[in-house]
Amino acid sequence: MRDDDTFHAGKNLYRNSSGTEIVRGSMNDKPGQQLLLNFPSHPEYDFSNFVVSEGSRIAFETAKEFCSENPAPYQALYLFGQKNLGKTHLLMSIGNRAAERGLRAVCIQGHDFVDKLGGDPAPETQQTLEQLLDVDFFLLDNIESLSQSPKAQEKLYHIYNEMTEKGGKLAFTAGLPPDRNSAMESYLTSRFQWGMVAEIKPIDDSTTAKIISKLAKDINLTMPEPIIHFLLSRISRDFISIQNAVSSINRESYIQKKKVTLPLVKATLDLS
Repeated sequence: MRDDDTFHAGKNLYRNSSGTEIVRGSMNDKPGQQLLLNFPSHPEYDFSNFVVSEGSRIAFETAKEFCSENPAPYQALYLFGQKNLGKTHLLMSIGNRAAERGLRAVCIQGHDFVDKLGGDPAPETQQTLEQLLDVDFFLLDNIESLSQSPKAQEKLYHIYNEMTEKGGKLAFTAGLPPDRNSAMESYLTSRFQWGMVAEIKPIDDSTTAKIISKLAKDINLTMPEPIIHFLLSRISRDFISIQNAVSSINRESYIQKKKVTLPLVKATLDLS
């Protein structure tokens, strides 16, 4: 997500089909622990495993079209929405799909962009700028991180112009639509509006149930339908909260060596 929208961190216990205990990274790990993330990277971020809801369908289809072999009629994509709804997942999927096509893509987090490009000119600043421009797809996660750095915004404006002039593509994630991002310079928000703008809206009941089922299936956890319906009205409607709930239930079920029951879920999540 960093935004959003990011689905992989920490470590969880889970059982494989033979009941063996395994430790694996959870779905909250932030991509891009390195400053510049090149692709392919984080294969868990793929269009094929993004759970599409009515509120995210347009953003999903737009992101797929943006990096497809059939050129989209726009060079910039701006994805916005609340935290933990999948913006980073789609951004990373764009990078991985571009790499599959033999194209060069790079992703940088907003705060890293500010750290490297928001200060006074220096040799390393120019080096970073050249690396960010030497790609076919430039991806920036969490545009709001640049809001307090006019110099970083100037650098992004330069990158935007350079990339579009050479036929490259840019994609951004943000919490707010361009016209409501008042902390950003107007010359930059106008550029965002030149491209395609797509919102990811909060997850509905049906999609929440699908996500719970998918996460449970991924870790070989049997999650009865009544438990899923119980959770729908009691956990927050964002991916991280859903993932954390499933992980906690799985961990407690494993420790107690019990099936998932309503009393176990209530005790684990401190729900009434």
